[in-house]
Amino acid sequence: MGTRGGRVGARALAIVSASFATVGSLTIGCADPCFDDGLAQGGCPEVPAASTEGSTGRATDDATATATRGGGGDATDAVDSTAESTAASGGGDGLDCPEFQEVLLPQIPTFQLVVDQSGSMDEDFGGTSRWEAMRETLIGPAGVVTELQSSIRFGVSLYRNPASGMCPEVQSLLPQLDAADEIAGLLNGEQPGGDTPTGESFALITDELLADRWKGDKIIVLATDGEPDTCAIPEPADAAETDIVRAVAVDAVAAAFNDDIRTFVISVGTNIAEAHLQDLANAGVGTAPGDPDAPFYVANDTTALVDAFNDIVAGLRPCTFALSTPLMDDLAPSCEVTINDAPVPFGEADGWGLPDAETLELRGTACEAIQQGVVSISLVCSCER
Repeated sequence: MGTRGGRVGARALAIVSASFATVGSLTIGCADPCFDDGLAQGGCPEVPAASTEGSTGRATDDATATATRGGGGDATDAVDSTAESTAASGGGDGLDCPEFQEVLLPQIPTFQLVVDQSGSMDEDFGGTSRWEAMRETLIGPAGVVTELQSSIRFGVSLYRNPASGMCPEVQSLLPQLDAADEIAGLLNGEQPGGDTPTGESFALITDELLADRWKGDKIIVLATDGEPDTCAIPEPADAAETDIVRAVAVDAVAAAFNDDIRTFVISVGTNIAEAHLQDLANAGVGTAPGDPDAPFYVANDTTALVDAFNDIVAGLRPCTFALSTPLMDDLAPSCEVTINDAPVPFGEADGWGLPDAETLELRGTACEAIQQGVVSISLVCSCER
């Protein structure tokens, strides 16, 4: 798909900071419940008392874990899902007629910022070093973490292969709300040095994030400025070794997606082959053969780096939903899809369609319409051919 460095997303940082909401779970087609997150986001639909049971929760895990693994945070108890896809009998031929209802509710997401700490991060980046640009982007006065720390649980992991000692070396601050001071303390106390064992480090960081019991989306943002290597191959000598170390990184990102952790990739500079960035981006969101390539980001200066982070945090809700009963193409025109009771056109660029018989996809402005707040999505079919 190419690069998207330097482009601001449709929902700018100020909008996200004011009102940030995301799908409660990566399990497509079934929304996580609303809970009191303490941020006065509001908008939770009223549910009869007999049908819900849950508790408020907020993670306060603020320990810094060095090297391999980290602990979890306070869990937020989940209540039963507020919506599900259902099937009702319909159609004159005795086939089940698909029906789908879902409510998307606000919930605080978790972002783990995985930052390359290799020696090349000390190189020039539009008048400053890549390391300083990254630090300013995250925890400067208008930094991403500074602005959004009360709406998003942020953690950070630094990784490298030092000249001596354990490989990989990973330092992690586990995700929490209002984390800017802790993240600033970690970044201000470190400097670049060493090599780039991306895949092995990523696997350890994924384990740390899986141990975090907070409910809601978990996202990794990988910011790196160089081709990966491994502890066993710190300096790939030829194309064969390059393929090996790249595959280790791609496999680690794919494994995280299989554990419901999505990954977005930012190249800090232009030293990474675009083919490898594309492979990482596709693995990060589970792109299948034949699907459109996932976006990745190439930043050549601090402004482009900020824009890349803004674009990632501005739109997190997936726009595809699993149908429990297949919907055939010839029956689709008999169906009506609504978003908050407003009809969505079938088969149009800003409407809905069927990538396959078991998937409902919202496209263009229809996808954008579900990215904020409480959203009700409905599909009702007459199943008349």
